Amino acid sequence: MQPDLRSAMHAQVQASGPTEALTISFSQALPLTGLSRNTLYNLLKTGKVPGARKLGNTWRFHRATLLGWLGHQDS
Repeated sequence: MQPDLRSAMHAQVQASGPTEALTISFSQALPLTGLSRNTLYNLLKTGKVPGARKLGNTWRFHRATLLGWLGHQDS
């Protein structure tokens, strides 16, 4: 990785704050969406939720991508 790119990525991670997780769980994402559990699962199964990945039996969401998809400002 080039030094400039590495520095930019490091600065971006630091800007998000030390206590803010980059990924969140299904149970953390559910209230943010305002959707029912079944609706969110159906969207996940059809690949309509950007930034979502299934790891084993659990879904993880890239927080900033999910908030962007929902139209929230990432604060």
